[in-house]
Amino acid sequence: MADKAFLTGINDYKNIGDLRGCINDTASIRKLLLDQFGFKDANIRIRTDDEVTKAELNKGWKWLLKNAKPDDRLVFHFSGHGSYTADTDDEEPDFQDELLCLYGMDWHDPKTYLLDDELRVWTEQIPEGVQVTFVLDCCHSGTGTRMVEPKLSRAVRTDFRSAAPLAIEDVAIERALKSGATRSTRGLDDHVRKQVRPVHQEDIGLATVLARFARPPANFQIAIDNAKHKRSFRSVLKQAATRSAADQEMNHVLWSGCRDNQTSADAHIAGDYHGAFTYYFCNAVRELGRGARASDVITSLRTKLSEQHFQQLPQLEPEGYSGIVFGSAEQNTDVSLEEPPSDVGDDGGGGGGGINVSAADWQQMLAILQQIAANLSGEKGAAQQRAGSRGIVFVHGICAHDAGYSDPWWESLRPHLSSGVRDALAANRKEVLWSRHVTDMDRAAASAADPVEIQQLEWQLRAVLSERMTQEASQQIVERAAGETRAADIPPGTVRAAGESRPVPRAVLGIPGVDCVDDFVKYLSIDSVRQAVLGECTSVLRPLLQQGQSIELVSHSWGTVVAFEALRELDREGLSGRVHNWFTLGAALAISFVADRLRPRDGRKPTLVDRWINLDARGDGVGGSLQATNLQVDEEYLRLAPVGCRSFLGLVSPACAHSSYFQASNTAVNRDILARQIERA
Repeated sequence: MADKAFLTGINDYKNIGDLRGCINDTASIRKLLLDQFGFKDANIRIRTDDEVTKAELNKGWKWLLKNAKPDDRLVFHFSGHGSYTADTDDEEPDFQDELLCLYGMDWHDPKTYLLDDELRVWTEQIPEGVQVTFVLDCCHSGTGTRMVEPKLSRAVRTDFRSAAPLAIEDVAIERALKSGATRSTRGLDDHVRKQVRPVHQEDIGLATVLARFARPPANFQIAIDNAKHKRSFRSVLKQAATRSAADQEMNHVLWSGCRDNQTSADAHIAGDYHGAFTYYFCNAVRELGRGARASDVITSLRTKLSEQHFQQLPQLEPEGYSGIVFGSAEQNTDVSLEEPPSDVGDDGGGGGGGINVSAADWQQMLAILQQIAANLSGEKGAAQQRAGSRGIVFVHGICAHDAGYSDPWWESLRPHLSSGVRDALAANRKEVLWSRHVTDMDRAAASAADPVEIQQLEWQLRAVLSERMTQEASQQIVERAAGETRAADIPPGTVRAAGESRPVPRAVLGIPGVDCVDDFVKYLSIDSVRQAVLGECTSVLRPLLQQGQSIELVSHSWGTVVAFEALRELDREGLSGRVHNWFTLGAALAISFVADRLRPRDGRKPTLVDRWINLDARGDGVGGSLQATNLQVDEEYLRLAPVGCRSFLGLVSPACAHSSYFQASNTAVNRDILARQIERA
């Protein structure tokens, strides 16, 4: 067996912003491979800074593959900046190619970067049976970052935007507070503030957290945006139709530092600079041991990063891969029957009649049994709670809502409940009214906001929503072409929005949420507004839970975000009641851009909730799978028929689909899902 590794890291870039922990990352991976996995030092090659060129990477890849045989382990690691450029072959649905920024990064010179298409060509060269692992600690998005004034010499060679380092302010603040910094009336103390929110190069210090992302020059971004605006349904259909064919079984394993729309952090950790992903990846593998399973490592890694206030969510592909780290998936399926501990597996006769399993396996079995016991205990307690008083609470989405907005929601559900349950819920029906806190924002809150930041966030959110609508339309076209789309359940007569006696919300008239997106931008970007909204929600839920009641919680659209954060706040209060079912309908939680800004961002189901059930209608570009955004939902009902919505050439209005859950004629939702779950013990 010839195990080899090619490790690269760039701190000192020629044209774009420098980083600090990338070379240390290569040392960390090298030490891990030597100490934990038995790699030989002679079979590990490291290239740093100006050595990391395209020619050198291609040479290193050929060296890795040379004489490779089945079961050999090969590792390619890159720590540095990531970015993107305009897609030239019309293969990418987002019209941009992701890339690794090499030492001389210049968007006008393909020799200075490595495209994702080129990495794909590499993978096609992997001999069958050879185990290849890619570890990439970089990112392809500058979400949530702030530009630092670049070095003039580099700004001249590229442009100001591309040469500027990017600081991740939110993460730096949380880490600074944890390390002992104190708040003042203006935020952080002066000696820390400059470092967590650097303006000039000299401000960058120990507390600064940098993003491993380089913004493309403005003209490249404009080209990408123009391509998106000129997108035709024909091109979208072509991309959607070929996407499934491209998702073939992977012949390698890919570890990456974050989601596509997140940033990988470069920070001061444990006395030196590191990539947060690489540092905690190595730690997680060491703690779990040489036979660590990838599925266990990714779980531990995400937990460690969250505990240290890093918001990035590392990714593992193929999704669900559970093989041994740097090893083969087949190794993972072989159950090792070792000698048991002296007090385990003996039938008492000393004749070996017991089942021999390893101590580690017994520990795992014990953990499973304990989890089962905890679940049984929780279900029993929940059943006892439901035997007492019950209630139902509704949480609306964005745009202004008035008292009574939930009346049509309740009227659609009520006929499908048994009389006892119906009467109990009707007598204790509540609704959360939070929209006034964003529509009537006071002057103090407005003055505390950064108008530039709010404008940028609003633009990004509008672009995300527009893109989701286009993707949803393309999926409907593909379904129709494949004969998979069923005719929508359209009642006779004029189609009306739920609650027609009231003014139809602005969101129903166009792309859901676009006309009111500024409302939710305030929620995401202004802490005082966020706390006021959450306070409104918790003030309704808390008294019911304090009384030990069993609650059915129904949240819609952007209200699902409010409900999630409110429930996580209430988790800390030790309340005796339970949320029997939490329904999320057309959930904005399905939008990665939104889910990545949740507080906290660990994806964990609120402990107060017994069952978390997510519903999504076909054509609803806001809703979608919550598992896709790494949220611990229990059940999902996806691509339900948008009842009450007409279609044109197979396309359903997003606004209609988004409000279809509450149509009285939508028995699939109100009777078969909501009522059935509410009636469950």
